[in-house]
Amino acid sequence: MDTFRSYLVPLLIVLLLGIHGSVSAQAGSSGMAFLKLGPSARGMAMGDAAAGWMSGAEATFYNPAGIFPEDGTSQLMLVHREWIQDTRMEHLAAALPIGDATAFGLSVSALSVSDIEVRTRPGPAEATFTARNLLIGASYAQQFSENLRFGGTVKYLYEKILVDEAAGIAVDVGAQWDLSSPDISVGATLANLGSMGRLRDERTSLPAYLRFGTASRFDIKDLHSVARVAADLQYLFPDSRAYVNIGGEFSYDDALAVRSGYQFGSGARGYAGGIGIRYGIVQIDYAYAPLSYDLGDAHTIGVLLRF
Repeated sequence: MDTFRSYLVPLLIVLLLGIHGSVSAQAGSSGMAFLKLGPSARGMAMGDAAAGWMSGAEATFYNPAGIFPEDGTSQLMLVHREWIQDTRMEHLAAALPIGDATAFGLSVSALSVSDIEVRTRPGPAEATFTARNLLIGASYAQQFSENLRFGGTVKYLYEKILVDEAAGIAVDVGAQWDLSSPDISVGATLANLGSMGRLRDERTSLPAYLRFGTASRFDIKDLHSVARVAADLQYLFPDSRAYVNIGGEFSYDDALAVRSGYQFGSGARGYAGGIGIRYGIVQIDYAYAPLSYDLGDAHTIGVLLRF
C-alpha cells in the first residue's frame, strides 16, 4: 500500500495537467450542462457536497467509488426534476454489491427542454420542438482495503436539437478514503472526460471537472440521530471556474431527515434545502433550490428502494 501511495500523487498530477491542457485547447465554454447537475434530491438539498461520502445508487453521479451501499443492500433510485422554465430531467440509477469488495452500478438520465420556438422570419413562431439530452452509464467499483475504494463510470451521451444530433463517450474516475474511522472521509472525482461527435458543424465541449470533497458524520445516541456535514471543491476545466459546495444533514431514527446546503461561486444557484422520509425499504427525498436571474425554482423528488 505504501508503494501504491508513493506513485498515486505523481500520477494524479500528470493526469490533471494533461486533462487541463487538452480541455483548455477547446474553444468556448462547455455544453451538455446537465452533466454538471447532481440528479439526487438528497445531494441537491445538501448543495451537491457529496464526493467524499455519497454511497449506493446516488454515488453513480457524484463518485463511482462510492457505489457500495452503506447497509450492503442493492438499491434502485428514481428521480424527477423540474428545472429552469420548461426543463425537466428524469433519472434512474441502481447499485448492486457483489460480495464484500466489488460493486456495479447503472445510471440513465434524460433531460428535455420543450416548446422551443422555430422562426425563420419575424412574426409568430412557425413551429416548436423539444431539445433532448441522454446519458447511459455503467459503473464499477473495487474495495482495495478496508478504508480505500476506487471506481469508474463509462457513459454514452446523446443530444438532439431539432433535426441535428450527436453522440459521444465520456468516463468518470473516482476514489474514496475513510480516514482513521468511517466517521471522517474524503473523496475525489474526475468527471466527463471524453468528447462528442459533431452537432452539425461543431463539437459540443463536455463540462469536464475535478471534484474533491470531505465529510464528517456524528452519531448522537441520546437523540437516536445522526448528523453529517460535508464540503466539496469543484473545478470546471472548460470554464476555468471553481465552486465551493457545503451541506449538512440531520437524520432522526433513520426515518426523518432535514437537509440544507449552499453553492458558492455560481451565479444562478445558492441556497438549497430539503427533507427525506424513510419507511422500510422505501425512502422519499425532496429538494428545493431557488434560482437567481428570475429563472424560477428547482424542485427535485426522488424515490430510493433498498432490496
